[in-house]
Amino acid sequence: MRIPELLAPVGSMDHLKVAINAGASSVYLSGKDYGARKYADNFTIDEIEEAVNIAHLHNVKVYVTVNTLIKEDELEDVINYLSKLYSIGVDAVLVQDLGLVEMINEYLPNLKIHASTQMTCENQLKMDYIESKGIKRIVLPREMRKEEIAQIKTNMELEVFAHGALCYSYSGQCLMSSFNGGRSGNRGTCAQPCRQKYKIDGLKKEDYYLSPCDLSLFNQLKEIASLNISCIKIEGRMRNKEYLAIVISNYRKALNKLKSGKEIKSEEISLVFNRGFCEGQFNNQSKRSIRAGHVGLKIGNVIDAHKNQIAIKLNDTLKNIPEKGDGLLIVKKNNDYGFEISQNPIITTINHFKKGKNKQIKDLNRKNRVLIVKKVWQNKKSDFNLNEGTVYLTKRNKLAKRVKEIENKGNSYVKSKLILTFSIKNKFPLLKGRLTLANKKEIVTEVRGTTPFEKPLKKSVDVNTIKKQLLKTDNYPYEITQININYDGTLFIPISKINELRRNLFEKLKGEIVNLYKHKYKKIKLKKTSGINNDNDVNISYYTNNLNDLEKISGVKRVYLEIPNDNNNLDMKFEGNYNLNKMINFLKSAYEISYDKDYELIWKWPDIAHDKLIKTLNKVRGILSKMHCNIPIMSNAFNGEYGPYSMNITNSETIKSLENYRILTISPELNKKDYEDIISNCETPEKIEMLVQGSVELMKSRYSLLNVNELKMNYDNYLVDRKGNKYLIYKSISNEEIIIFNDSELSLLREINYLKNIGFSNFAIDGRYKAKNYYKIVKVYIEALNGNIDEKELKKYSPKNTLGNY
Repeated sequence: MRIPELLAPVGSMDHLKVAINAGASSVYLSGKDYGARKYADNFTIDEIEEAVNIAHLHNVKVYVTVNTLIKEDELEDVINYLSKLYSIGVDAVLVQDLGLVEMINEYLPNLKIHASTQMTCENQLKMDYIESKGIKRIVLPREMRKEEIAQIKTNMELEVFAHGALCYSYSGQCLMSSFNGGRSGNRGTCAQPCRQKYKIDGLKKEDYYLSPCDLSLFNQLKEIASLNISCIKIEGRMRNKEYLAIVISNYRKALNKLKSGKEIKSEEISLVFNRGFCEGQFNNQSKRSIRAGHVGLKIGNVIDAHKNQIAIKLNDTLKNIPEKGDGLLIVKKNNDYGFEISQNPIITTINHFKKGKNKQIKDLNRKNRVLIVKKVWQNKKSDFNLNEGTVYLTKRNKLAKRVKEIENKGNSYVKSKLILTFSIKNKFPLLKGRLTLANKKEIVTEVRGTTPFEKPLKKSVDVNTIKKQLLKTDNYPYEITQININYDGTLFIPISKINELRRNLFEKLKGEIVNLYKHKYKKIKLKKTSGINNDNDVNISYYTNNLNDLEKISGVKRVYLEIPNDNNNLDMKFEGNYNLNKMINFLKSAYEISYDKDYELIWKWPDIAHDKLIKTLNKVRGILSKMHCNIPIMSNAFNGEYGPYSMNITNSETIKSLENYRILTISPELNKKDYEDIISNCETPEKIEMLVQGSVELMKSRYSLLNVNELKMNYDNYLVDRKGNKYLIYKSISNEEIIIFNDSELSLLREINYLKNIGFSNFAIDGRYKAKNYYKIVKVYIEALNGNIDEKELKKYSPKNTLGNY
């Protein structure tokens, strides 16, 4: 059975050493810029070099995250940063930006690229495209299910998240923090609005609807190993050393056991930070967290609570029995109460407890145990009825000792194999080393002593003494597998000189390991391109999912038509087949309506489309073609002529790389300067389109918002925040994804003429899921382009507007 690589998160130099000692086979980290965790400590360039040197000495690979979207004015800086990383010897970089991939291939062709999960590659079409760009590994979306992973056909290595936080939205497709706080997840500054409480319109309960439990595939490692997965990834660059040490060491132990076909369980991983665990979409299993913070290990339920005493029926399988100084959390409905155990608790049996005899038992591992905790209430929750509350162990003092052991172990997962050969040449000691690294590369070097052997005055240095000194590894991560000594034991040399010889060889080998990965640094100067004057006519495009709009709309160049999902309840359990006839009839009707219209009809595919849906969409396309209803498509899967804003285009290099597209909609996250920079540097400005009006898609998710009981209640499809803002929720035709739209419409009406004057000629209005007369807003924009801006008329159709990040 092939055991996958164990990839650990590293947010600081201290964390690096913990990860190596805990058993990581690789680590991922970020510099101060261009990483998706801007608020972690992160590394300076000098620290990255030191980290790479330390890791390589221990046969641990280093991947650097450069997985944010890159703006136009950052292109030269980021490619030179990557050139420095390449010279340092990093093993790969994780990238989100498609333009950056193209630049690496041009300027740094030997630098390995891993596709970040931020690329949102959930189907074979996307994977085929990025593989064609020379990408060596892809980090799959957390939303991929095991049966979908099993069907992937690629030569790229597959990497999956196995443990850590889950985002509610697909990574790379969340604009919630960007539009509602100015902090972009695609730029590494997410404010995590998903961890707040919300309401569903019509339901009274406020809850963590957008906050899933954390992911743990600890119990699925055998299943993972049976798939074509090269690497399992632990999330958590902003977590503490305790989390890192415990999680990595437990996963390493489990993977090692798996080599001999054994599986193990672990309570320890629940004792470090987690929001409760689920197996996510890997097993089509998810649930929302009960709180935004740490939950801990579930240990039992309260069976009796008085003012100064709490009795907890412990789970029979529990091994971590709470002690004095440990922390407990009691949760009941929407209330929770946490405290530290201030006195030694009593462990008794359920029978003793029922009889009122709180007698301490000796066998702490028996069944039917009751934990008696003496407690004096310390806050206002003293009137909170704890009976039947669920109890979690949130802090375990014993863990500190375990973490310290891991931290100080100084013992990497895979040691390099070393063969030593000792001899005397012209009276001087000579020590040769042949070091074989984990990647099978070999280093051969030697050192010569400066002190000669002499005839002994009293006692010679024998062969065993030489061997004993050479076997000392001095905390270097070498495993000495063989020593050859070509010496008869009849001469003398101070032992200190043998030790010095050994240390000199080990240090020289260390330098050779470091140099093995280095490359010459080259400064890269990008060719300056000035944008071409765009003399094309100004065009307006319109998004809709309504056939009536096709009849009535005028004044537009293109209509992007999305097939609506009429079944818009929020039940995400879809196990059937797609309604092929409905799709065909809808598109056929659209084609017939628009046949003699002045606009071009384009079929907009869902931004998230797993292979089952892709197969259906292609079948629909084929049937329509046979009916001579050929409709161009808008798709982010690199198979269309029109690209939606979900492609996250933020620079001219990405536009240049997507040469097969006729029109590309750039990201609505950009600001005014960003728009200016792109249009002034783009060689094909006529390809650029920008959204100027409409509700931006803030989240796309495969996770259910509502549980089984809530689905039976009466609700409206709006998510409501604490300010009363209402976010429209719609279900994709996949029946497995929902889309959450912004409560305010992006509106650049006042800026439209400025944008036209600097070279933009394609403007889009999103009229999906709008009132039946919304299409009339097109006329407002046509008038504005003619110099007549009428905001009063605009508000008839869009009363709540925002400039977004503009």
